Amino acid sequence: MNESQGLAEVLLSPLGPMGLIGLLFVLDVYSNLSRRLGEVNRMPPYYRRFLIGSAFVFVAVLVQIIRTAAYISRNPEAAMLLSPSFSLLAFHLPLFIGVSIGVLTAWRYWSWLLTGE
Repeated sequence: MNESQGLAEVLLSPLGPMGLIGLLFVLDVYSNLSRRLGEVNRMPPYYRRFLIGSAFVFVAVLVQIIRTAAYISRNPEAAMLLSPSFSLLAFHLPLFIGVSIGVLTAWRYWSWLLTGE
């Protein structure tokens, strides 16, 4: 790896966690809007599920930060953090669960926009 590739990795590595943090903000906006819609329509507080989904996405953010630091450090002791199995269990699975909870909860509140009911 040459000097410019290493510099690009260091400069671009925060973009991955920043995208996931943006997803946390989107889940928070949906939670607030759904809470207000639920109060008007007297729906059960399904919006609390967004908090559960946000917790899973937050775990994925923390793991992404740890994995990025391990990748940049090129430390041999951190090789386990870069393995595909650790990535699947600690990053991809919580991210999938969190986004799935968010999508299903948003569908519960906002499906009337698409179905016309």
